[in-house]
Amino acid sequence: MSLGEFSVSDHGITFAKGYRASGTAAGIKRSLRPDLAVVTSQLPASAAGLFTTNRVRAAPVEICEELLRSRPTEARGLVVVSGVANALTGPAGLEDSRRVIELSEQALGLPKGSVYHAATGVIGPRIPVEKVASHLPSAVEALSFDREAATKAATAILTTDTRTKEAAVSVRLADGTRARIGGMAKGSGMIAPSVGPPHATTLAFLTTDARVSPTGLQGLLNREADRTFNMISVDGDTSTNDTVLAFANGAAGGALSDDDPALARGIGFVLEKLARAVARDGEGATKLLTVHVEGAADVHEAREAARAVASSLLVKTALFGADPNVGRIACALGYSGATFDTGDLDVRLVDGQKQWPLILRGTPAPGLDNGQGHRLHAILQRMEEVVLDVQLRNGPAQATAWGCDLSYGYVQINAQYRT
Repeated sequence: MSLGEFSVSDHGITFAKGYRASGTAAGIKRSLRPDLAVVTSQLPASAAGLFTTNRVRAAPVEICEELLRSRPTEARGLVVVSGVANALTGPAGLEDSRRVIELSEQALGLPKGSVYHAATGVIGPRIPVEKVASHLPSAVEALSFDREAATKAATAILTTDTRTKEAAVSVRLADGTRARIGGMAKGSGMIAPSVGPPHATTLAFLTTDARVSPTGLQGLLNREADRTFNMISVDGDTSTNDTVLAFANGAAGGALSDDDPALARGIGFVLEKLARAVARDGEGATKLLTVHVEGAADVHEAREAARAVASSLLVKTALFGADPNVGRIACALGYSGATFDTGDLDVRLVDGQKQWPLILRGTPAPGLDNGQGHRLHAILQRMEEVVLDVQLRNGPAQATAWGCDLSYGYVQINAQYRT
């Protein structure tokens, strides 16, 4: 799809110039599915990252932050293992992750301090370093620029996900340079990201061939992740491993694009597409929930209001049952921290060009307890994406959050996650 100077691609992490990827099975997962992903850049790249604010943090998170502080212009590779989180593993876990990085740099022939590392999976077990070591040569040999390689890498980072999550776009920068942005993500459960500088499990990785400084890239990532990945919730749990990493290798040439609005738009598009895909693929989910809030006093209150509805377990279960339970929506808005007069509150269910009032001026819309309620139940049953438009009438700010319904499947998956 092309929108003027903004062209959407069906590609993934290798869409930008100079990036190769691979995905292979190293035997980390008991299922023997792919569990080792490698991404490399032909050129040294600027790096930026956002990490979980959970006080219990996985070893790869700590190490990535160290790399960003010491070598933000020398990124050349990324190695992701799935199946174990390497969290709650103490000093031994840190040594395991450092060893994975060291082995990866040796296998790739890259300088020390140029490879980043992430992990996802069960909290507690250590990374089986010997399995990673034995399969790194084949992962390196399989590295490729092509579309299939991008999907293999996106597959290898999954855990309970049911599908890969990829996005790509090209943009025309202010100086005329055509820059590309590609990305991949994973996340299905333990999803309520709260990431910030040096600030799902949710993992997201972006590559671009634009010329961007580490400071500029960090600023772009901060702003766009705050309105995308920090606005999704599957179950309200913030992981020990949440990581968003971005790399910019400058292979497209052109001027430095730190403040280029087209690049910001492109990064925002990729992050939003990936974030929506994570929410849609929530464990056991049958519906994507989009909550759009308008009329808030400021952006912070708009985000809090939207996030409260998207995160509410009672809203989520009502959504699974196709129950137009407007009281639960109003309740979540009321405790969100957003300021508004109940008598000014409107909520509408939206499906394309059609709208159905749920709350009008602070009271349930007419007929919800009889015929209209039954009609809305039937409408909700067939909807794959439920969109709620909220009007607070207390200011100019707006925000959008994404979530999903909470089904029996979620309980079953998480009741048996380790056994």
